Amino acid sequence: MSLTRHEAELVNETIPALRQHGEHISTVFYKSMLRDHPELNNYFNGVNMHTGRQPRALTALILAFASNISNISELTGKLERVAQKHASLTIQPRHYEIVAKYLIRAFSAVLGPAMTPEVNRAWIKAYWLMANMLTGRESIIYKDFGAWSEWRNFMISEKVPETADGNIVSFSLIPIDGHLLPPFKPGQYVTVRLKIKGSQYYQLRQYSLSDAPRPDGYRITVKRDVGAGEEPKLHLRHFPPLEEGPPISSAASSASDSSIGSVRPHKLGLVSNALIDDFLVGDALQLTHPAGEFFLDIEDPNTIPIVLISAGVGAAPLYPMLKGVSQQKISRPVSWIHASRNDAPFRERVEKIARANPNVKTKFFRSRLADGDVISLTSRFQEDFCELNWEHLWLTNSLAQYFVCGPEKFMNEIGKHLLTNGVAAARIKFELYSAGSFEMKK
Repeated sequence: MSLTRHEAELVNETIPALRQHGEHISTVFYKSMLRDHPELNNYFNGVNMHTGRQPRALTALILAFASNISNISELTGKLERVAQKHASLTIQPRHYEIVAKYLIRAFSAVLGPAMTPEVNRAWIKAYWLMANMLTGRESIIYKDFGAWSEWRNFMISEKVPETADGNIVSFSLIPIDGHLLPPFKPGQYVTVRLKIKGSQYYQLRQYSLSDAPRPDGYRITVKRDVGAGEEPKLHLRHFPPLEEGPPISSAASSASDSSIGSVRPHKLGLVSNALIDDFLVGDALQLTHPAGEFFLDIEDPNTIPIVLISAGVGAAPLYPMLKGVSQQKISRPVSWIHASRNDAPFRERVEKIARANPNVKTKFFRSRLADGDVISLTSRFQEDFCELNWEHLWLTNSLAQYFVCGPEKFMNEIGKHLLTNGVAAARIKFELYSAGSFEMKK
């Protein structure tokens, strides 16, 4: 099913007005949908819903899709990111039916008389063109998942602080059913699901897998949100999970009429801080199958240099890449470049790998990380980074691959530096710890 030229023109004529009122559309759309289908709150990140980032991301994707209806290849990366995220959240085709109803209704409210029956039909067709592409891709991902297609219970077997201040913590997780775990591609993530006391809905968060694949367990690394407020912590123990879900943490949440969803998180960092403060060895969590389009394929051995650039907890998805490459028999050049406010997570492990592998180069920087994990690039950091020699950045190698993970400002600055020095955009991969997709700011 494709749009005719006339239908594409009808859709494109309405895009400027829809884009102008995008904020209103996203807010009304989600609020109406969640009012009538409150069960969908179980699929959304409450913080991203309250801040509006999730609604804006969906509206922006649909408008971008419609704008490129004759050149869908331009959106391949974005659509793959969405499909992977949806599979990690166990989104099903029936959910697209619900979204279609409320999205088109929101469009009609904004366009008014301009939303003629003909335009309405064109937009419905455009929506389902995108939806069918996503559900088709997601069905393939689910097949790749095999028997593990739903939530699976895990137990925390180890909890290790990665920094002296305890604000970055790694959790080793083992499957309660005792079955072997499937391998994953270094760089991918899992979705963690838990309930917050005072809410009837689950809270879902994605966390990068932070160690090389093992058949008996996974590891995630979590960063405390130090800007989440100074409210007293309630260290209440929780009991083993009931059949319907994982243990309830002691962190609180409150409802608000101003929030988009039915539940407004009490503070940012709600889930991450609860994991660090309240969850102990022996406690249970629920996870979905590893997913994600940000990864290094170590099954394709070659000697092309890779450059791993991160800030803070952004090192989490990159460390499995480094470890995986170091375990290969080939001598593949790797540069590990990391910026941190104080301690660098995994530093001892990274330096140990570097000592055993002369092809691994490391460089650690100190930089200021402001509240909310937004990096402030000082002139000194910029000077240090720009002065890195070719052995670290491999700027003279036309095939070198770059993987970047950290706060948005950090990734934008790093990306601009690489592009300015002749690195093709296709060789740079970014991982964004939020809804939507990362795009370089011009």
